[in-house]
Amino acid sequence: MDSETLRTVADLARKRAARECSGMHGDGMMRLGAARALTQLAVDLEVSAAELERTTGSRRKRN
Repeated sequence: MDSETLRTVADLARKRAARECSGMHGDGMMRLGAARALTQLAVDLEVSAAELERTTGSRRKRN
């Protein structure tokens, strides 16, 4: 997987975590656990993307 794809998936995980925190489904602990897991996934994916860029020398243009 390339770094752009990893960052896209991380962004989707963050958006899903934010949506889970809106209180629409399940009890509070379940929502909190899901949001934490998705947020951690996003962080892990972003770190992986940065490491991939560092090791391959490819850089993503940021706005």
